[in-house]
Amino acid sequence: MTTWTYGADDYNLATFGKVTLIDDYLGMSRKRGSNQIIPYQHGTVFVPKYYDERTLVFGIAVIAESAELLETTFDTMHALFALRTEQTLTQTREDTTVRTAQASVSGGIDVERVSDKIARVTFEFLMSKPYFVLNEVIADNTITINTNPKAMTVTNPGTFEERNPTTILTGPLENTVMTNSKNGNVLTYTGIIASPRVVTISTNSSGEYIAVTDLGVNVIGNITHSGSAALMVIDVGDNVFSIADDEATTGTVKVTFSAPFI
Repeated sequence: MTTWTYGADDYNLATFGKVTLIDDYLGMSRKRGSNQIIPYQHGTVFVPKYYDERTLVFGIAVIAESAELLETTFDTMHALFALRTEQTLTQTREDTTVRTAQASVSGGIDVERVSDKIARVTFEFLMSKPYFVLNEVIADNTITINTNPKAMTVTNPGTFEERNPTTILTGPLENTVMTNSKNGNVLTYTGIIASPRVVTISTNSSGEYIAVTDLGVNVIGNITHSGSAALMVIDVGDNVFSIADDEATTGTVKVTFSAPFI
C-alpha cells in the first residue's frame, strides 16, 4: 500500500494510527490567473496559467491502550508538526517508487476524542510547490560537444514540465547556445570556459537563478535566455536539444533534475 512519512527522521504517519483519509493525493492543484480581456472584442485571449500551492488532507484514527498513551501519542504528533519550516513529505507508492515534496502543517490539527483511548484527527499538509519529485535524479546524460551544433536528448519521465533544471558546462567551451527544439527555449552562455573549469547554472532555494564556476566565481551576467520566463524548461518526454559552441572539441554539457509529478 502507499505509505507516507514526514520530517527529518522520516516518521511514518501510520505509526499514529489508521490513516483513513488521503484520497486527494490523486488529484492536482488548481491553476491561478485568468485570460486577458481585450476591449471591444468577443471572449478573451488565452494566457498560460501557473499552478497554485497545494494542500493534502490526512485523517488518522488514533487508538491507544490507555488514556496516558493517547496523550503521549499526541505529544509526539505535536512535536512532529510544530516546526515552522517546511519538512520533507515522502510518498512510497504501490510500485515502490518514492516521491517527495516540501510541506508544512500550518492550519493546526482538528481532534475528535471518541473515548479516553480513541481519537479521530484531521490535518492538512500545505505544499508551497504543488508537485512531488522523484527522490533520485534522472540518468546521467553528459554529452561531449565535439561538433557544432551537437544534438542532445534530455528525457523528463515525470508528468509535469521541469522549470528549474541544473545545467553543468565543463570547458573547453565558448559561447554555448542550447536550444530546446520541443518548446523553443534557448539558454546562452556568452564567454569562454577554459578546461577544466566548470560552470553550474541552476536555481537556488530562494528561486533566484544563479551561475557559478567551480572556483566560486559568479558568472550569472554571462547568461541570457529566451522562450520562457524560466532559464530552461524541460517538457514531459524527450526534449531534443541543438547545442552550438564555438570551441566544439572536448567540452561537455550535462542537464540534471529530479522529475516532477503534478
